[in-house]
Amino acid sequence: MSYTFIGIYTFLRILFFVESKVPDVHVTCIYSKDCILPCSFTSTDDEVVIQWYQQGELIYSFQKGEDEPDNSDMSLFTDAVSQGNASLLLEDSTIRSRGRYKCMVNTTQTVQESFVIVKVEALISRISIEASSSEYIQCSSYGIYPAPLLTWSTEPRLSPGAPHSTTKIAPDSNGLYSIESAVRKVNSSSHATYTCTITSKYRSQVWTASLLQKEMTGKNGQYLVVPCTAPKNLKNFTLTWTFTRQGKHEEIITYYSENKNLVNHWDKHAELDWHKVSMGDWSLHIEHLEGSTQSGTYTCTFSGSQAKHIVQTRVNVSASRVAPSNGKGNRKLWILAVVVAVLVLLCVSLYMFKKYTGKSKNSDQGHQRDTEMQAMHNEDVPAENTPLSEHTKADS
Repeated sequence: MSYTFIGIYTFLRILFFVESKVPDVHVTCIYSKDCILPCSFTSTDDEVVIQWYQQGELIYSFQKGEDEPDNSDMSLFTDAVSQGNASLLLEDSTIRSRGRYKCMVNTTQTVQESFVIVKVEALISRISIEASSSEYIQCSSYGIYPAPLLTWSTEPRLSPGAPHSTTKIAPDSNGLYSIESAVRKVNSSSHATYTCTITSKYRSQVWTASLLQKEMTGKNGQYLVVPCTAPKNLKNFTLTWTFTRQGKHEEIITYYSENKNLVNHWDKHAELDWHKVSMGDWSLHIEHLEGSTQSGTYTCTFSGSQAKHIVQTRVNVSASRVAPSNGKGNRKLWILAVVVAVLVLLCVSLYMFKKYTGKSKNSDQGHQRDTEMQAMHNEDVPAENTPLSEHTKADS
């Protein structure tokens, strides 16, 4: 009977402990930001002692009615302790802030415990993609924790599976990770978009960067359109057109979609077609290419929230001058053709008019001469019923 009683008592104790156990709270602190570890207890007027432990080591202690410990890294909300708030504020979170914390609240009547599991994450703040050489494209980021995941893809898909890449990950002195990855172009002559995707360890962030490289030729004095299309569903972005020649970078146009502000440094030579911009066409329209001085790389960059899209176009401008072949040049040719056609039509009409009026005048003069000849003929020739003698007398 005693064993049965002891078994029932033990079962009830275990059941009570399971039901009364407070589940762990999971908190993710952002690196270098303040972070709150929650802890609450039943408010009381009794004396209260609050203790915080990290990995079993006491890191903070506070007794109600006394001054808060002079600790610049952590503190309580002392004004809220009387309402049962024992939450701990971690200031300027670091990698060392990770771990399992225990909040213990002692009163004259009870002891309450709760646990907080803390993760620390240094968010991805930037991403970079560039052609490191004629054969490789490189993607990188830094200041990340924990170590992120990096993947590559192409559009269109050039071969089965992802492109072969080489990736390096290394921590710095603060424990934050830098990541660099290089992928070899499958075909240097193909116009494929290479996309690099960096995903945080806890999948709270996904950053993408893409690069498309092209080549085109132009003629000195020609009107040229350098193509660039915006990615779909891109909002609150910054568009930047730059020109690079012999290692020197020059800004052409910068546009901010949020306030629709435009800065054009080449206002006399380059512009955007605002009729096409609404359809996602942000191509650069250049008037009168100036020979080799404008041979170089034109880069169109879209920078948005957790995304970057780059189109690089290598433009080779020849020295020979030719008539404009497209864009405004075509419009000028059409206008010239219409003017020439009108002039030819006027000349033909004038010629036909003169020819018609000349024929009409000659016809009138001929008719007059015939009338005069007929009159003279009528005077010289005697009538058939007139005697010959009368004419003879008259002549004499």
